[in-house]
Amino acid sequence: MIRRYRIHEAAERAVPATDWSRLAADLGCSDQSHFTRDFTAVIGMPLTPYARRLAE
Repeated sequence: MIRRYRIHEAAERAVPATDWSRLAADLGCSDQSHFTRDFTAVIGMPLTPYARRLAE
């Protein structure tokens, strides 16, 4: 449940200039690599391409 909250919160905050490591820390993740894997698994694409797509 916590993982899903973190991923959805990250998706809402995503912009192309997002500092992903800082966002991961803000959301309580122990490291960015786990956060990135979880995000990609749930959303279906990595963080930066997701943020760029939102900006289009």
